[in-house]
Amino acid sequence: MGEAGEPGAGGIPGLLVNARYRLVESIGQGGMGRVWRAVDEMLDRLVAVKEIRVDGHAAEDSRTHRERTLREARATARIDHPNVVRVYDVVDEGQRLWIVMELIPGRSLERIMTEQGPLSPREAAGIGLGLVAALRQVHAGGVLHRDIKPGNVLVESGAGRVVLTDFGIAAIQDAKALTMVGMLVGSPDYMAPERISGRRQGPPSDLWSLGATLSAALAGNSPFSRDTTLATLHAVLYEEPRLPPSAGPLRDLLAALLAKDPSARPGLAEVEQALRAVVYPPVPTVPFRSEPVQPTEMVGRVGNGGLGAEPPGAAEGAPAGEGPGGGSSEEFGGAPPEPAAEPEPAAEPETAVGQHPRRTALLAVLGVVAVGVVVAVLAATSGGGGRREGAGGATAVASSPKASSAASAAVSPTVSPTVDGTSRPHSPPPGARTEAGGFAWVPPKGWRRDVKTGAEVHYTSPDGRQELVGKSSLARGDLLDTWKRSEKDAQQGRDYVKIRLAETRFQGYPAVVWEYTFTLKGTPWHARLLGFDADGKSYQINTWYQPEIEGQAISLYDRVKDTFTVL
Repeated sequence: MGEAGEPGAGGIPGLLVNARYRLVESIGQGGMGRVWRAVDEMLDRLVAVKEIRVDGHAAEDSRTHRERTLREARATARIDHPNVVRVYDVVDEGQRLWIVMELIPGRSLERIMTEQGPLSPREAAGIGLGLVAALRQVHAGGVLHRDIKPGNVLVESGAGRVVLTDFGIAAIQDAKALTMVGMLVGSPDYMAPERISGRRQGPPSDLWSLGATLSAALAGNSPFSRDTTLATLHAVLYEEPRLPPSAGPLRDLLAALLAKDPSARPGLAEVEQALRAVVYPPVPTVPFRSEPVQPTEMVGRVGNGGLGAEPPGAAEGAPAGEGPGGGSSEEFGGAPPEPAAEPEPAAEPETAVGQHPRRTALLAVLGVVAVGVVVAVLAATSGGGGRREGAGGATAVASSPKASSAASAAVSPTVSPTVDGTSRPHSPPPGARTEAGGFAWVPPKGWRRDVKTGAEVHYTSPDGRQELVGKSSLARGDLLDTWKRSEKDAQQGRDYVKIRLAETRFQGYPAVVWEYTFTLKGTPWHARLLGFDADGKSYQINTWYQPEIEGQAISLYDRVKDTFTVL
């Protein structure tokens, strides 16, 4: 049986870490590491162990990587609250760091949304109350979380306890700024506009992310989610949120939380008051009743057997840092990398209610809810389908004329013809990595891997000058029309220049290629996006890179793209 102390030893089932923690099975994979279910053999209890490799990077990035990991442990350890995951121990082995945490037997909010669909306003408000309690402790401890999203929210089975996890990019007051070279870390769909633009951040930035998370719980996706990263960033900075029709009594609260101006967002006390009015609506007194009617407890999927309840036969301990699919989308490389300004959080100011129109509206909705029970109806989930050409047809790969001959040498998935008009399904090439989004590919070795959602994964080169993205989502109408709408939004971006946006073909499917250049934080970038629909899902294989490495960047992109296989 391996010992963690052996040079280069990686996590495998049965490995004993620090002569105490026995790894049992992998239960999550994220951008900065893997999470294991393990046994603390000294105390005879189950724990979650987050394995983080700090080698394989440039010296500067390795130091930053190590310090960010230790910062996560310190940030979490200084907070003792039932709604914040507990850190028990840290083991430093040089090439690897291990964070030993509380094992939460449950599922991430992201997984609940995927498996059970959107939540009702009352259920979402119940989740929100748990997160408000967590943020009150986090902010009081001089910490900003900076990555609140459905994948970092766990709901415990049975009890329904809401737990905030993954402080991998948390900012600690008075701590030195940390940014991986050239990277803007976080998830753009849930990132406050002041963080994207590099302005000063504070507790209101986490409240923005809370609003985006609760909106996603009601709709199934962020109100700023768009088809491309650039369009998403533009939506966060300049567009109004697409609030779901099912928001009901939460609509005014969500609109206030998602105000572009941080000073216009409500404080934690106001948010808690609004959420409680939805979770525990007062019951009107019945005439001539001798005893008053008491407020009801939370019902539905939240609570005993509620959101935390798992499907039959699906016993699982959700990782304390990264959940399956939600993983630690902890470091979003998202848009072409940009340095992120490190905030210095201060105690959240409790300003008087009524100083801003949004807060006045928030109080108004509290009064409406107090009159009686508000009933909200969930909107039907939307669907879509893609167009697929005959699989036995010719395969054309959308590639640049600048691609080198190395691209032609790449292993490309093929379809073997059988009887006329039929074909065998695609098989991933040797060495392919299967992703949760329903596809496989062969990513470049040594690149940093970031899981953004269960269906989106990013790979960033060691020098931060190129990024590759593979993702999938439900198909929504004609892909070219959708991207044309996104392109109109992108035209307002900094120094955006369209090179082409046209139809093409990829592996027998009608596809769309979008190529453009733009500038982010003074650095020029070149983006190449390829999208296609298959069997009701939409897939993207994207890259962006700095122009000075265009030759090698295109060659690598084409090689990886040729290995992309729909499963």
